[in-house]
Amino acid sequence: MALIYVIKIVNTHGTRGEVKALHYTDGEDFFGAVDTLYSADGSRAYKIDGWKFHKGAVLIKLRGIDDMTAAELLKGEELYAREEDLPPLPEGRYYFFQLTGLKAVLPDGSVLGTVTDVSDGAGGEMLTITREDGKKCLIPKCDAFVKEVSLERDEIYITPIEGLID
Repeated sequence: MALIYVIKIVNTHGTRGEVKALHYTDGEDFFGAVDTLYSADGSRAYKIDGWKFHKGAVLIKLRGIDDMTAAELLKGEELYAREEDLPPLPEGRYYFFQLTGLKAVLPDGSVLGTVTDVSDGAGGEMLTITREDGKKCLIPKCDAFVKEVSLERDEIYITPIEGLID
């Protein structure tokens, strides 16, 4: 079973067992489709009984976690979804895990490096590309810089502007 990292529980919320979590998902579409999360080793499964977004995080009610004491024990826990449970994304959209590991190819065909991280911040999604020499550069994941994603070839084609990768 392939597991994909989706949330990190950072705190409790209220007295009835809800937890506050940072999420690495596509938001409401994800939580509307996935009903079970798993521990990193897959040994524990948590059914999602409810969720809502609140101040950049997600508040989740997990079945069997019914009070603050039980929720407190989950602080710091990273939970995963099975890859086969993930909802399909519209064409041209990708899960972060799909982009990590792709070779970043420049217009001249040379390889800039490998996508080692994808993050979503206030300015939008950013690709961290680690070059052969170990240096890292950030590329905004937008149409102006990312021309094509080929999961079949394990490549992402980027067109940086002057100064972006130096």
